[in-house]
Amino acid sequence: MLCVLAERRGELVTKEALFARVWPGLVVTDDSLVQAVGDIRRALGEAGRNLVRTVPRRGYLLEAMPPGVPSGDAQEPTAGLQPHSADARAAVDTRAADAAPRGRWRFLAAVGLTGLAIAAIFAASRWAAQPPVRSGQPSIAVLPFRAPTAEGEPLARDLAANLVSELGRSADLRVLASQSSFALADERSPLPEIGRRLRSRYLVGGTVRRDGERLAMTIDLLDSEDGRVVWSASHDVDRESLAATQRALVERIAGSLQTRVARHEERRALEAAPRSFDVVALTAQGRTLLRRYSAEGIREARRLFEQAIERDPDYAPAWVALGQVNNIDIGTRLTGEWDRRRMPEVMAQLERAIALQPDLPLAHLALSEAQGVGGAFDASLSSAAQCLRLSPNDAGCLYVLGAAELRVGRVAEAVAHLEQARDRNPVAPAFLAAFYGSALWAARRHDEALRVADECLAMAPDFHRCRVDRVSALAELGREAEARDEARRLLQRAPNLTAAEFAGGFAPAAAALRERRLMAANVVGIPGRL
Repeated sequence: MLCVLAERRGELVTKEALFARVWPGLVVTDDSLVQAVGDIRRALGEAGRNLVRTVPRRGYLLEAMPPGVPSGDAQEPTAGLQPHSADARAAVDTRAADAAPRGRWRFLAAVGLTGLAIAAIFAASRWAAQPPVRSGQPSIAVLPFRAPTAEGEPLARDLAANLVSELGRSADLRVLASQSSFALADERSPLPEIGRRLRSRYLVGGTVRRDGERLAMTIDLLDSEDGRVVWSASHDVDRESLAATQRALVERIAGSLQTRVARHEERRALEAAPRSFDVVALTAQGRTLLRRYSAEGIREARRLFEQAIERDPDYAPAWVALGQVNNIDIGTRLTGEWDRRRMPEVMAQLERAIALQPDLPLAHLALSEAQGVGGAFDASLSSAAQCLRLSPNDAGCLYVLGAAELRVGRVAEAVAHLEQARDRNPVAPAFLAAFYGSALWAARRHDEALRVADECLAMAPDFHRCRVDRVSALAELGREAEARDEARRLLQRAPNLTAAEFAGGFAPAAAALRERRLMAANVVGIPGRL
């Protein structure tokens, strides 16, 4: 991709042109472009962010000349928040003239780096033709398990997602999030394409057939490069032996990749089998509906979770799911049935889940989310850290830790953890894109924040946080007309939004971020500045 951009440096290269040149004959999405551009920028270091420019919704451009004022010598601007005076413009012109020689040297150095990168790409052959270079940490992705009937699909997919969570407990594996692997499998992409896009050579697939309270499971470990079955195993399990079977699968998968899987015998002793697979299926169906982020989906998901708890009050994942759906309803106000006054009920539901299964990572993830929404920022950080201790490679735990760090103003750490989460979840869900976009805005990486906000809004047009990031980034870039247009679209979807809500969600330690949001709200005319 860098070769193609270098051939037309200084010119816009459209997405369509890049698809045709870099991935000829393959069906790929924008995620491949985003991943490739990120790799290029990281390879070029600080220069990469200035050299490779994103043109929103159109394509990318490799700068032919450096900016007039090198970023390392200029003071950080507050464009869009105050008009520039003539004196200020003159001062900028003077600094630009003084910095020009340094800028030319930096540009030459960056071009040298670019040349080295191009040479390396040619030496290694094209990225599209070869699986990407992987670190010493083995990667594994689990595809959604299949069922012989549509009725059995939610249960099969949930069992696959549970296996992802168990694999994520191993610090020695890079485990891809189920949202990414499931999305690519649902597109019916060929195995080599799934492996390339997830940067994971090994894939796990399987089938699940339910017969009353027994499951017939066939699990395959696959080599995505040639489709070879590394090994296949069949298991006939009941609800009592399901957890032991999952442990055995984790150990066999890890052993096949020549790594160790830590034992959690003390933790396993605390687990209780569900009273019926009906409870697991109800919870899985509810989670499918919850991902729609609609009022109808939230209501029906809540009903299914409550039904699962009624059948088995000791099934911790159902309590987690119920707490999550209610917390989401409070944060999004999609149904209007739950608000912040009911946050104690959410906390009680999640604390019940943790009492039943203290080391369930998803329970601590959900608790961190709820604490963040409720303004308990230090507690949110603590719960996120506990999630990551329990499951060091889980994309969800990395996401929730990054979100908690962002709320308290630890911007660099937030960006790093959210980027790690996206690495493990390349086909990221809207909530991950939303917080990553916010972190990029907080780091003043405005062009990247706009690109990620666009990704988020393409998946979830009513996700207000993504539009807030667009308004904030455009305002700080000085693109006030675009910022006001975006604010009008935001207010059409959230007519009662105030400036205080626009700038909400930050701890006192992140007062500077809240103030920046308020200044942006003032620029675009969002009412009620406090």
